[in-house]
Amino acid sequence: MDGEPYPKLLQEKGFRGFPSLCFMDAEGNVLTKPTARTVANYVETQAVTKDLMALKAKGDKLTDAEAKQLFLAELNLDMIAAGDIQKRADAVKGLSDADKALVAGKLVDGEFAAILQRPIPRGDAEAQKTAMEETMAQVAAMAKAGKVPSGQRTLQFWSMALQHAATAKDVELAEQAFAALEGHPDAKRMPPQRREGWKKMLDQAKGN
Repeated sequence: MDGEPYPKLLQEKGFRGFPSLCFMDAEGNVLTKPTARTVANYVETQAVTKDLMALKAKGDKLTDAEAKQLFLAELNLDMIAAGDIQKRADAVKGLSDADKALVAGKLVDGEFAAILQRPIPRGDAEAQKTAMEETMAQVAAMAKAGKVPSGQRTLQFWSMALQHAATAKDVELAEQAFAALEGHPDAKRMPPQRREGWKKMLDQAKGN
């Protein structure tokens, strides 16, 4: 809008669309972002943010238990860059098997995010097609390795894997992706056309 004092604020805070919400400090630095668009999650994230600020205020005086608490809280809120997760995890004492599984899951989420962030050429249709095929092939490789991202990411992940399987005539992967999509909690809320599209890609993989 004309006269908008902060026209790039959304992008500067790491968001792509509206509505978006985050908790910031007095200087405007993003502290946390709710992981779901619900009032309950907003309230929970606000409480967690207060705890995080109290822990961070201790600096190098954190106990081992507090350092673990801080790490896990930041990890759950996706506040740690993917490239830093393993290093941070290695420095924390007393991680349980469940904590280590969470770390492994977040590393997979980061790997998928990195694939999605690959630049797609503009203006050259053939180059765009090649880049997209390479991206979907990488997603398919993750699926075959059993590395599946969490949460809402799974819908996009399996959709891309299914699209690759349809083109590559990979029936096993197509059936796996189709089953994952149909079994997703949000599948029933999807438009019929989208679910029909999944079935068409499955049929394409099978040569039907």
